[in-house]
Amino acid sequence: MGLIQPDHSEDENIVGKKYALLIGVEKFDHSEIPDILGVEQDIKNFGELLNNRDFSTFDVTAVSNCTLIEARRAISEISRKAGKKDVVFLYYSGMGVLGEPAKGSEKSFYLCFKDSDFQFKDATCMESEYILSQFRKSECENFIIIADTCYSGAFFNNNRGLPKSLVAFTASGEDQLAMGTKEGGVFTNIILQGLRSDYIDTNRDGKITFSELFDYISEQVSAGKSYAGTPKKWEWNVDQDISFFNSPRSVFISYQRKQQELVGKISASLNESGISTFVDTKKIRTGDKWKELLEKSIMNARAFIFVMDNDVLQSTIADWELEMAHNHNIPIFPIMIGEVSVSALFEKIYGQYNRTAFDPKNFDMSIKALINHIKSIRIKPSSTSLKNG
Repeated sequence: MGLIQPDHSEDENIVGKKYALLIGVEKFDHSEIPDILGVEQDIKNFGELLNNRDFSTFDVTAVSNCTLIEARRAISEISRKAGKKDVVFLYYSGMGVLGEPAKGSEKSFYLCFKDSDFQFKDATCMESEYILSQFRKSECENFIIIADTCYSGAFFNNNRGLPKSLVAFTASGEDQLAMGTKEGGVFTNIILQGLRSDYIDTNRDGKITFSELFDYISEQVSAGKSYAGTPKKWEWNVDQDISFFNSPRSVFISYQRKQQELVGKISASLNESGISTFVDTKKIRTGDKWKELLEKSIMNARAFIFVMDNDVLQSTIADWELEMAHNHNIPIFPIMIGEVSVSALFEKIYGQYNRTAFDPKNFDMSIKALINHIKSIRIKPSSTSLKNG
C-alpha cells in the first residue's frame, strides 16, 4: 500500500492525523564535538511553516538540543500514537557521523545529540536503524523522513527492514558533508524556499508533491546555489506521488511586455512582504501547456493584479486572463499606469472593480498601498482539490 493522497474536502475519511516531529541539535556537551550554526533556526523555520494551517495540517512537536534518551522517547512516542491511516514526518537537523563497518557490512549512520561522545558512538549516538525499528513496530503505514546532516546518504545502511511505506530526503551522499549557516542549513533553506513558493507546483493543482519538491531541490543545487552535496530521494512501497502540503496562494499578475520591468519590481516587493506571486515569464517553462497552467493559476489565485495601460487593453490573452479571474470571483486589483483610455464595454463588464493609479515614480508609496489592499482580503479556499488516486 502506498502513502495515501488526501482530498481536503474529505480529509478525515482518507487520511488520519498527521504528526511531525522536528529534532534539532546544535549544542553538544562533549568538547570533541563542535557546536553547529543555524540548527535552532531550522527548527523554528520548519515549525512556523508546518504550523501554518493554510499550508499543512500537521500536529507539530519540536525538540531542540535534546539528549539521546529524550530523542529516543520522542521517536518512540510518535510511532506508538500514530494509527494506520496517520502520517508521521520526522525531520532532523544536526550532526551525522559514520561508524566503523563490521566485516562484510556498510558503515552505519548515527545522529548526534547533546550528550553524544564520538568515542562511544554505539552507546551515545542514535543509529538510524533505531528510527526504522520504531517505524516498523508502528501501526502507521505512512512515513516521511528529512535528514539535514553530513553523510545522511548512509541513513539506510545496514537497516534490518523498512516500514510499510516511506519517502525520505537526505541532504548528501554517504561520503559528503552538508552545509550550514547561521540562517540555517543550506539544504533545509532550499526546501523551505521551495515550499513557500508556488513555483514548485508545476501542474498548478494547488498541491505540492514530493516529486515536485525534489525536482525543485535538484534544480536549485544544479544552478549552483552554494551547495556542494548531492541530495538523495528514497522511496519504498509508494505506488503514487505523494501530496501532503498545500501550495501557497499566489497573486496572479496580468500585464503586457512593455511593463515587464515594472512588474518584476512589483513582484519582488510583494515576495519580500510575504505575498507569493505568479508572473508568466518565471512560472511557465518550455513544454508546458501554457493556457491550461494559466487557467489553473488564476483559479487558485489569492488575488489578480491587472496592470492597466493602453497596450494591455488590446491584448486578447490579457482579456482572457481578466475574464477568467472575474468568472471565478478572484479579487481583482486593476492598477493604472499613466493615462489609460477605457472603452464603454470594459467599463460595463469590469467597472465594479475599483481602479487605482500606480505611479512608478513614487513606487514605494504605490506598492505599500497595493500590499495593504492585498493583505486586507480574506483568502478563499482553493477552487480545485486533489482527488485520491
